[in-house]
Amino acid sequence: MKKERFIPRYSKYLLYAYHLLQSADDNRCSHVSINKWVKFWSKKATKYHPPPPRKEKKTVRPKLTHNPLGDIAIHERWSTAEEALFAKLCIERSLKEEVYLAAYLACWLCVFVLPGKDVNSIRPSTFKMASLMANGRRVNLAIPVLASIYEGLNTVATSPKPAGMSHSFHIHFVYAWLAYYFKTHYSVWQELRGPKMTRFSGEGGAKYYEPREARKRIHKAEFVSLACNMLVKDGSFKFVDDGHAEGLDHSYFVAIRSSYFTLRQGGRFIIEPYNPHRFGRQFGYYQDVPGTLRYDTRVASLEEGLRYWRLCVLSKSSSKAWFPCLPANAKKLCSKAYKA
Repeated sequence: MKKERFIPRYSKYLLYAYHLLQSADDNRCSHVSINKWVKFWSKKATKYHPPPPRKEKKTVRPKLTHNPLGDIAIHERWSTAEEALFAKLCIERSLKEEVYLAAYLACWLCVFVLPGKDVNSIRPSTFKMASLMANGRRVNLAIPVLASIYEGLNTVATSPKPAGMSHSFHIHFVYAWLAYYFKTHYSVWQELRGPKMTRFSGEGGAKYYEPREARKRIHKAEFVSLACNMLVKDGSFKFVDDGHAEGLDHSYFVAIRSSYFTLRQGGRFIIEPYNPHRFGRQFGYYQDVPGTLRYDTRVASLEEGLRYWRLCVLSKSSSKAWFPCLPANAKKLCSKAYKA
């Protein structure tokens, strides 16, 4: 049996850096801010300047987005200050690049991907995942991100005073989804590398709508791009979950299958039911997706949470699905009326 480390060895250097920053603070129980974390690791001059103040009610696409191009230059030699930092943390020479990358991936996870209640603090719980990613491990972030979005939207929707809510969740992913499907944002001028959501990023990306116009755009679906995320194949085909499918095909199958999303936050496991039936029928997926969720589960123990996770990513289930080809007119498969 092959032995693998449960916690990558890069994590200990991140924990040591966190301990040093926490010890340097007068309040030893305080959190380490993102600003302190970045200043601790970054010893180079600032490359990108802050964008100007945002302008509201934009009717035309701005000339500048103030976005980085996404090009990563060849890494220069470590500076004297950086070498001193590595020596202070006793980092092995062969691990410098991975530890340095893991430090910024932890920051990215805390701020952009999985923000917690205190979005301005670094969380040591992200160090293991950041270390795995720095080592080239492919990880699944979509499920916890969607669980956080579902929980956030449900919290706001069920609150007697939605405007007074201070719940943190990934609203930037929701903005990107609206921009991609309903064309609610201006696309950027320059070509950017990276995820699709970067097309609509930057200062001044969102178009301005009056409330009535916004509701009309969503409900009438006149500008919606229904098939923008469909699999592009030569024709329709039958999918069998036998473990031999391509990665994209299996991911697509998981996306249209009823399940429970899971997200671990500290000592609690958040569970969010995922039932794409209604959404699927409204946006072109007219086939019946097997399974009906019997229980409205929202919180679970560690053991139950792990069970729900395994069910969500289950493979080799022998389930079958029909993947249709790209329709000539997707709007004909769209219904404007549906039951709650």
